[in-house]
Amino acid sequence: MLIKELNALKENQELVSIERNCHDEELTGFIHTATEGVIIMSLFSNDGDYEGIAIFETEQISEVYWGNREHKAITSLIDASQEINFPVVEGKIFPDILIELNSAYESLCLYQSHSEGQFNVGKILDHDKDWLKLHAFAGKKTLSPLNKLIPMDDISRIVIDSPYQKKIVNLHKTAV
Repeated sequence: MLIKELNALKENQELVSIERNCHDEELTGFIHTATEGVIIMSLFSNDGDYEGIAIFETEQISEVYWGNREHKAITSLIDASQEINFPVVEGKIFPDILIELNSAYESLCLYQSHSEGQFNVGKILDHDKDWLKLHAFAGKKTLSPLNKLIPMDDISRIVIDSPYQKKIVNLHKTAV
């Protein structure tokens, strides 16, 4: 039932909020892809500002809701003329899509399951089935990038095309 409903919401271009069992903050936006393995959706703030494209595992979903006054207000604030370029992915499972997106984009926002309030903007340098070697760009306070190892199964969500992400990457380019 879940995939059928998500695809109907996609077809109706309905703004939805998705609660996930791995975090206490919902994701609000429009569904682009809904399969048994992954969800791809555009994200929007409560003010209607575009926040990027999120990719996460379908099994994380604990609740989906839509159609209330808040959703209608957010929808009216969204710039409908804004073009969003969704990725075309061949992978069917989250780890494969993660590596595929890393090859296609200059950077990824990687959220970890232990604290989704913090995330890494970076580029995967190497990986195996268990670990990612990441070149992480630092925030604007330090501009001190570093390399780190992260368990592959600890990645709970990927975001691409985020305005914040683009600003951090550009800041690092100009600071070098």
